[in-house]
Amino acid sequence: MTFNEQLKHKAEEVHLQEKARDFGDAVAEVVKTALAAAAGYAAQNRSKVDEMLDKAEDAVTRKAGATRSDAVAGAREYVDRGIDKLVAKHESTPAGSGKGATAGPDSDVPDDTFVAFPDDDEGAGHPS
Repeated sequence: MTFNEQLKHKAEEVHLQEKARDFGDAVAEVVKTALAAAAGYAAQNRSKVDEMLDKAEDAVTRKAGATRSDAVAGAREYVDRGIDKLVAKHESTPAGSGKGATAGPDSDVPDDTFVAFPDDDEGAGHPS
């Protein structure tokens, strides 16, 4: 029995693939909850968020100098659009769907297509 076969056998014995899938699902839930919390805060406290971003923009502009002010302003616009998109998506979802929601067909969470030990050696360790 080759080392790869032994490793595959041991991974199957301890149900490594299922545990990895469960871990990935748990991470996805944590990320969804964190995004929902950030979106809720941003929606309720947009003036505070803008104030913090203004301070950050001013500090970066001072450090980067006047020659980079256009790039800093562009980055700020990009951040503002991202926050607007996050808040809009949060407001368009039904109340309470952020916690305990599962990945469905409309989810941003990709399907689990990674196979740790494919049957053939080609593509071993790469998503299928």
